[in-house]
Amino acid sequence: MRITMGMVSRQYNKNLNNSLSQLNAASNRNTSLRKFDKASDDPFSSAKVYRLKDEFQKNSDYQSNLDDVADQLSTAQSSMMSIYNIMSTASTGDTIQAITGTTPADARSTIATKLRALQQSMLSPANTQFGDKYIFGGTGESAPPFSLGATHNLLYRGIDVNTGKIEAGTTAELNGSQITFGLPALNGFTINVNASTPSAATAVTVDTTTDPANPTLNVTLAKGSTNKDLLKAINDVGTSISGYDFSKVSMSGDLSRPLETAGPTSGVTSAAISDTIGLDGLRKLSNEQSFVDLGMGLKLNADNSINEQSVFNSAIPGLSFMGFGSKDGSGTGVSNNLYTLLGQIADQLDSSSFSIDTIKPYLDNFKDQGDALMNKITESGTKSNFLTTTKTQLQTMGDNVDDKLNETEFIDPVDAYMDFTWQQYSYQAALKVGAQILQPTFLDFMK
Repeated sequence: MRITMGMVSRQYNKNLNNSLSQLNAASNRNTSLRKFDKASDDPFSSAKVYRLKDEFQKNSDYQSNLDDVADQLSTAQSSMMSIYNIMSTASTGDTIQAITGTTPADARSTIATKLRALQQSMLSPANTQFGDKYIFGGTGESAPPFSLGATHNLLYRGIDVNTGKIEAGTTAELNGSQITFGLPALNGFTINVNASTPSAATAVTVDTTTDPANPTLNVTLAKGSTNKDLLKAINDVGTSISGYDFSKVSMSGDLSRPLETAGPTSGVTSAAISDTIGLDGLRKLSNEQSFVDLGMGLKLNADNSINEQSVFNSAIPGLSFMGFGSKDGSGTGVSNNLYTLLGQIADQLDSSSFSIDTIKPYLDNFKDQGDALMNKITESGTKSNFLTTTKTQLQTMGDNVDDKLNETEFIDPVDAYMDFTWQQYSYQAALKVGAQILQPTFLDFMK
C-alpha cells in the first residue's frame, strides 16, 4: 500500500486533535475535580451519583426531623419536670405534708391558699410553646391546649378533663378519628359521609327538613378520599350555610386514613354528633399520635394506615401526664387530673366538715398521679436515648454515603493534576514529532 504525505498529514491531524481534546478534558478535571461533566460521559456512574445524592438528601432530611423532635422532646421534659416540682412543693413542707386531723381552720385555709396558687402555676408549663407549636396539644398544636371554663373547670382543647363534655360545641367519632365541630346547634345531628363514587364532586349540606327528628350533616367526597380531605371539605364551607360556622372544625386521629366506602346504606359512613366525648374520648385524646419519619423504613399496613413500628411518635398529649377523668369514673368524684385534684384538696381544707378521713382519698390519689407523672418523664427520657442512638446511626450512614458520592463523582486532586501534566506532555510531544515527520512545503521555503 502506497503511503502518501497527505495520508500521513491527515492521520497526524486527527491524532493531534484527539490529544488536544484529551488535554482539554484533563484540564477541566483538574479544575472541577469531577470525573465527568455530562451523564453521557459515564452513564453508569451518573446514575449511581443520582441515586447516592437522593439517598444523601433523604438522610439529611431525617437528621433535620430528628433534631427538631429531639429539641421539642427536651423542652417537653423540662416543662414536665416543672410541673413535677410544683407537685413536690405542694406535697412537702408546710402544705399537704402538714395536714393532720387536728389542723385548725385558719391553718387549713392558709394551706388551701398556697395550693390554689400552685394550682394556677401549673397552667404555664402545661401550655409550653416550641416555635409555633404547643407541644402538649397532641395533634392540635396551633392553640394552647389547656384553658379554664366558665366555672373555672380545666379544659383540654375545649373539653372538660373530668367529664369529657365539650364546653361550647359538639363532636363525632368517625373512621377512627374524633371530629370536633364546636357548634352547639349540631347536637343530636348525624354526619353521613359518602366516599364511594370515583371523581364525585365535593359537597357539604345540612338537612333539617327531610326528617326533622333526625337532622343530618351530609358530606360527599370522591372515592379514595382521606380523613384530611373530609376535614378540608367541612372547613371550606365556612359560614356559607346560614347559622353554622364550619371554619373552626378540627379533627384528631389518623388524618391520612382513607374513608371507609362500605357502610350500612349505599357506601355511606355515619356517626352521631354529640356535645360530649365521654371517658373513652378523653382516653383517645391522651393517646393521640403524631408520626415523624426518621429513616426507619416507613411502611403502610394492609388498610393503608401507617405502621407504627416504622416511624417515631413525637406527640405528647397533655392529658397523658396531667391525667383525666375521676377515680370512680363518674367525672365528679376524686379527680385523676393534677390541676383539678389540687383544687379539690384545697376545697376539702376549706370545708367546714373537714376530716382527715374525707381528704385522705384525694391525698392518696395526688401521690399516685405524681408517680404517674414521673413515669411519663422517665418514658420521655427513654425516647431521648433512642433519638441519640438514631442520630449517631444517621450521621454514620450519611458520612458513608457522602464518601461513596465523592468516590463516584469526583477525582483525587493529585491524580487529576498528574493526568493533566501527562496529557500536556503528550500534546507537546505530538507537536514536536509532527514538526519532524511532516515534509516542508513550498510556503515554508518562501518564509
